[in-house]
Amino acid sequence: MGQIFTVNDLIYIVRILFACICGAVIGFERQQRVKVAGLRTHILISLAAALMMIISKYGFRDIVNPDLGLSCDVSRVAAGIITGIGILSGGIIFIGKRGNVSGLTTAAGIWATIGIGMAIGAGMYTVGIGSVILVELFQFVLHHNLKVYRHSVSVVASFKLSGNEAYEKLLKKMDDRIVSISAMKWDKKSEKERSLRCNILFDIKYDRDEVIKFLNELPETVSFEVA
Repeated sequence: MGQIFTVNDLIYIVRILFACICGAVIGFERQQRVKVAGLRTHILISLAAALMMIISKYGFRDIVNPDLGLSCDVSRVAAGIITGIGILSGGIIFIGKRGNVSGLTTAAGIWATIGIGMAIGAGMYTVGIGSVILVELFQFVLHHNLKVYRHSVSVVASFKLSGNEAYEKLLKKMDDRIVSISAMKWDKKSEKERSLRCNILFDIKYDRDEVIKFLNELPETVSFEVA
């Protein structure tokens, strides 16, 4: 019977704890932004990845005997981590009724956390720490409303139009702000009153707050939903 506890076991436990800390750093940022996967999820993911990596590298030493031709492929367990996490990441990604996708960044963060846990489990501390710093840096910087990174704001809006020229007047008010109007649905309320529901893509130079303020100030606006 081999030893129950060895010095190497202590090193492995330290690696796992270190992986938990790295996962906690990423998970804390996600939890602060009220994401589906938060602190506990990222800790457990990083812990599991480090544990599996340690098992992959060191868990089969008792059966490996080069003199007898006994060997094992240590990469198989590590490869299984990547395969298995696809199920978890897939459950975080949601597609809205208008085709809007959410959860991609969180799923990508989980993917990065797995890699970090594997790196720590393999004893690559510098790579693991550096990756945590990069993940947090990108998350922090790109969450700011930078002009070089800004997306066009998409809106589903409903308008009440009175008179035959009301639509042209509405277009003139939005002329310098919109990129396109699509999926228009007209409803005739009376001889002079019509309602219009459509998708509007605003120019990239206008952020979400500016679009909301503009639509609220339009007297024709009945309701709107910002993507």
